[in-house]
Amino acid sequence: MDPVNILILGAAGVVGGFVAGLLGVGGGIIFAPVLFFFYSATGVALDLIAPLTLGTSLFCTLVTALAGTWTHRGDGLIRQRVALVVGAFSAAAVVAMTLFVTTQPWYSGRVFQIVLAVILLLAVYRMVTGKRPQRTSGWRDRLRTDTPFLAATGAAAGAVASAAGVGGGIVLVPVYNQLLRLPLKSATATSLATIILVSLSGVVMYVVTGLGAETLPTALGYVDFGHAVWMVVPALLTARLGVKTADRVNVRLIRFCFAGLAVLVAGRLLWRAFGG
Repeated sequence: MDPVNILILGAAGVVGGFVAGLLGVGGGIIFAPVLFFFYSATGVALDLIAPLTLGTSLFCTLVTALAGTWTHRGDGLIRQRVALVVGAFSAAAVVAMTLFVTTQPWYSGRVFQIVLAVILLLAVYRMVTGKRPQRTSGWRDRLRTDTPFLAATGAAAGAVASAAGVGGGIVLVPVYNQLLRLPLKSATATSLATIILVSLSGVVMYVVTGLGAETLPTALGYVDFGHAVWMVVPALLTARLGVKTADRVNVRLIRFCFAGLAVLVAGRLLWRAFGG
């Protein structure tokens, strides 16, 4: 492969892994757009760009989520029940979205760019304008941790993950922090643990649904393991660094780092989608 492409994918892995560990979003906000631009620039068939981007981004997200969660082991920040319940319903949503939406011919590269950009901008709005959660007690707090609420959260995160290849963390972190009232560092840790289930189900589905398609020689189904390796190796290292860095910075800085990065990516995606 061209050394320039290796450098680009490697740099994306470095940044994506760090963002994953720092913000608990899985790194898909970096992996997905970079992979989309990479496939577009290297002449991949138009009908393959969106599913390859989604499947491969979710694989990269899975690896970084595993690394980040492993780094959090033993620190008491991960709410295991929340991660398991939300992750299970997210996985079900990923299966449905992959079968009936994202692998359909109408889900083109342009649609993918618009969906990802809108999701990023909504997440920015929520993170920047969200008020600091205040701890309360009573039936409202119990409702937020009941299975129906967690199931709805999981379904939303799974739909986002499958539609945009981002692991669902841009839904999970604000919900965990603002609605479940988890401290932000616990919200990011729990989000990473949840993303393992979300992205794993996505990887399996994109492999299975793409087995009959003529994809790249480096891919199995719609998951391009051959090119993904250049991203996930550096991401493994920087995801751990991101987790450790989060312990040394304040909550406000974490929010605005996420917001600034997401706005830049969303702007670029919309510019391309509408012919810029």
